[in-house]
Amino acid sequence: MKNNLLKKVLKSTAAKLIAAFLMLSSGQSKAALSVINGDFSDLTGLTYVGDVWYSGVPTGWNTDFPNTIYTVKYTGITNGTYDYVANISQLTSTSPNFYALYQSVGTTDYTSDVTVKFDLTNINGGGYDVGVAIFQGPNFNTLLANRSIQDVFPDANGVPQNGVGTFELTALNVASGSLLQIAFWTTGGTPGLDNVSISQIPEPSSGSLMIFAVTSLITLRVMRKK
Repeated sequence: MKNNLLKKVLKSTAAKLIAAFLMLSSGQSKAALSVINGDFSDLTGLTYVGDVWYSGVPTGWNTDFPNTIYTVKYTGITNGTYDYVANISQLTSTSPNFYALYQSVGTTDYTSDVTVKFDLTNINGGGYDVGVAIFQGPNFNTLLANRSIQDVFPDANGVPQNGVGTFELTALNVASGSLLQIAFWTTGGTPGLDNVSISQIPEPSSGSLMIFAVTSLITLRVMRKK
């Protein structure tokens, strides 16, 4: 009786795992979260204003800041690809009104940690304080995670603060079906934002699913022979 029940469980589990593997490997399962124009290379809708600068709001992003001039800067070529950064000092403000550069990035399809990864550069030197946050939307209803990144040499306590490089922000245990938004802002200076991406961690592994499914089938075959 117990063996028959175990066989049914193994057979059902294997079938479900194989179906999940086939969905992943055939490309039917797509990333639920994604950032549009995270490298700011899509210049659609922007206006060239001379030298290395463009004005306007980058495609895929939103802001209510009224003075969107000198917002995207061309920084050079890497491996044949044109590089750009967003000048968030011209896309955001914290005083007298708060305006962030933000984007809706999709809905989680399973419960997991969610990580936003991004690069910061210092366009014109001087200090800055960049804020980044992950919200559960659709209207920034719930703050899930936030952090501040400073580029000050040194800070008030004499400690160097290096705000140039690659940074991450993680929201823990985000529920399945959560509509997420990300936002960036600065209190001053000229920070350059680039290579913004988002991911759910851990992501389902098609390889591990297939191994588990095959193991279940082998176990089931051995039990039948017995």
